[in-house]
Amino acid sequence: MPTDHDFENDLSCALRDAAELTPEPLTHLLTVGAKEHGRRWRRRRRTAVASGLATLVLVGTGGFMALGDPIGAVGPSSTTSTEVSKMSKDEVVALVTGLLPPGKATVLDAGGTGEGTLPGHEYRTGGTLLFDDGSGASIFTYTADRTDLTPERGAVCMDGFSMPQDSCNRSTLPDGSVVVIDKLRSDHTPGGREWRATWAAPDGRRVSVIEYNGQPAAKNRENPPLSAEQLTAFITAPAWERIFSALPLLKNAPTNASPASAPPPAAGPSATELLAKLVPLLPTGATSSPADGSNRPDLTVTLDGRTSMVQVSDEPASARGRDEEKSVEASPAAPLEVREKLPDGTLVVTNRFGNGKTATDPILHWTADVYSPDGRHVSISEWNGENGYTARPGAPALSPEQLKAIVINAAWR
Repeated sequence: MPTDHDFENDLSCALRDAAELTPEPLTHLLTVGAKEHGRRWRRRRRTAVASGLATLVLVGTGGFMALGDPIGAVGPSSTTSTEVSKMSKDEVVALVTGLLPPGKATVLDAGGTGEGTLPGHEYRTGGTLLFDDGSGASIFTYTADRTDLTPERGAVCMDGFSMPQDSCNRSTLPDGSVVVIDKLRSDHTPGGREWRATWAAPDGRRVSVIEYNGQPAAKNRENPPLSAEQLTAFITAPAWERIFSALPLLKNAPTNASPASAPPPAAGPSATELLAKLVPLLPTGATSSPADGSNRPDLTVTLDGRTSMVQVSDEPASARGRDEEKSVEASPAAPLEVREKLPDGTLVVTNRFGNGKTATDPILHWTADVYSPDGRHVSISEWNGENGYTARPGAPALSPEQLKAIVINAAWR
């Protein structure tokens, strides 16, 4: 089933499209998050805001005063019931907007439980509001979902490589749940702010919020309406349990164990390990920026006076990896994509593209992927610039042939 960043990226992209009603912003930027988590490129879905949706007005409902101390015993309680009492769209919206501070909330899109915000997502629900606390209307999205993720993987900071980031604060609550407040700046809207808040519980339950300081394409206030403290109170409110009780349980959800006894999440190599392998494989004469100790497997590479950002991922062998290779082989090749099958059955794919995988002018993005017969997937991506959001046309530091030489090197095996 799709997991955390798949849905969040889809939702965020859909919001931008709906708000702007214009072509999407640079789609190659989506690859950053996808590569970091070992997911293949997928075209982003477009969503238009339907006309005639319900409107709900809130004025002086008491806001957060009744939510209690967000650092104490917070969040919805765990439930093991297999009985699901579904909620209508209006019921979910009423519960969610009742947690907002005084203001006016206009519903742009919303779902109940069992109908989800995207087809096939029966384990989640969410919606998009236009919320005005009196200082300017702003896009505000929310989701509640059951996942197969532990808090360590369910609540994470965005990669500052893909978007400018002011701060990201992560805290663990007494019940083992995790709260992340991530403050991002828009890379294409002057003065634009995008604040994300996530609460993730040990049993896989999660509440997520994305708020802007206006529309994604145009700001109308300095900051988004809810402060970090208000966001924390919103996502940790016990009232969310009513929604979770209306979402079916996942068979493979994590157990609601204490942090000390919970098994560590399955993961591939760390960023430090990945970069330690990558640097010795760079061409002769290339220099790289030192690893910054973060969980981002990216660095800048300079060769012959050209500097590019390079990011690498290495997914262990798995059935999912084998399925991914079959999917790649069955899909049409992009205009500049080159596929090569090695004698041992390994598939090597190199590609060059611009704003989207079918765009070829200008070229902004270079990739090389290796799909091994056992399902292992090694991938390297390159942008001509110091980060993902300032990529520009021009010759990158490493050519497609040099990228290919890196990913097919036996060091990855």
